[in-house]
Amino acid sequence: MQRGRTWFACLLIAVLTSVLLVGCWDRRELEERTSVVALGIDSEEREAGGQPLIKVSFQIPIANRIAGSGGGSGGEGGKRAVKVMSATGASMADAMRVVQSRLNQELFYGHTRVIAISEKVARTSDMAGIVDSLRRNPQMRRLLWMVITKGDAKQLLESDPKLEQIPIVYVMDMLENGAKSGRIPDITLGSWFVDRSSSGIEATSNYILPTKNDVNWRGLALFRDDRMVGQIEEKEAWILLQSKDEKIGGNITVPCPKKSNGSTWTEYTTAHPKKIHVNTQVEPYGKSYKMSQQIQVEVDIIESNCEMNFKNDESFTEIEKALSAELNARAAKLIADTQGKYGVDVFGLGNKVRARYHEQFKKINWLDEFPKAKIEIHYDVKIRRVGMKME
Repeated sequence: MQRGRTWFACLLIAVLTSVLLVGCWDRRELEERTSVVALGIDSEEREAGGQPLIKVSFQIPIANRIAGSGGGSGGEGGKRAVKVMSATGASMADAMRVVQSRLNQELFYGHTRVIAISEKVARTSDMAGIVDSLRRNPQMRRLLWMVITKGDAKQLLESDPKLEQIPIVYVMDMLENGAKSGRIPDITLGSWFVDRSSSGIEATSNYILPTKNDVNWRGLALFRDDRMVGQIEEKEAWILLQSKDEKIGGNITVPCPKKSNGSTWTEYTTAHPKKIHVNTQVEPYGKSYKMSQQIQVEVDIIESNCEMNFKNDESFTEIEKALSAELNARAAKLIADTQGKYGVDVFGLGNKVRARYHEQFKKINWLDEFPKAKIEIHYDVKIRRVGMKME
């Protein structure tokens, strides 16, 4: 009897130990991995013609060149703290395999924060293969930023703004802080997947212009299925942010309604949006649908060299009319570009129609229906504060 209890206790300990250790079966030491913090995807022509090869660039941090690593006080930072490697292949996986064969450590994509795709690849190639590779890789975080670059994507990885030890962290912080303040759309890889999978909205991606020492956000790249078809500038992108997400967008600068006495140049007033209120109505319109939006914007005046007296209501009304007219003009251009020029539903109008008129939506091809829909956006700007001015 005593011997049986001993065996049972040993068996119980063995089972509990195996349960506690179950998470360590695939462990790998950090020293055996090389983290990739950014990927750049370009195309490269074949020498004998044919379909271009995919060129994938990797930004890999060099640990002992980062300040504070290893307990030291030194560190170089910038381009000297990272290594950019490139390889070409018939596909993403093929190019990744080539780079892996040149490294003594296993590539790890769990710390990848930015994936840059060149405009040339996005416009001329079917991105389905690239997207499929990113979707299947379990190490690719859905919260990383996927951006389109004007020019080569590798240039973004080699750009050195000199304000961060690891250059790509500058790009990541620029996008994250812009999204938090409502100036840059919060479009991650995961949200791109969601929009791409929907039949009621077309996907968009942030559009970046990298230079040697600088990185500029230049609006949004527009997609139809897996191919980029156009781009909208930042002012139009802010209209889309306000219309779709009720984010504040960027500052609005308009010429003064009246010139100062004796002035020979144009004077301006700049307003900063503080709050956005959107009222959207969707209804059938003939054989199609109509979306009417009333957008009320509350702004603060942050700069003005207009010769106006903000102590009377007339000045308020004149500036509010000028700001409303500027935003209405931007909205009209956004509608003309997305609906008339490119035919891509970036507003998510299809999702709204599907939610309200589900049975009718199932009978139509929204991609063909969207250009026929009527979209109206009307702005009403209200000034909250004008600040102080010395007299």
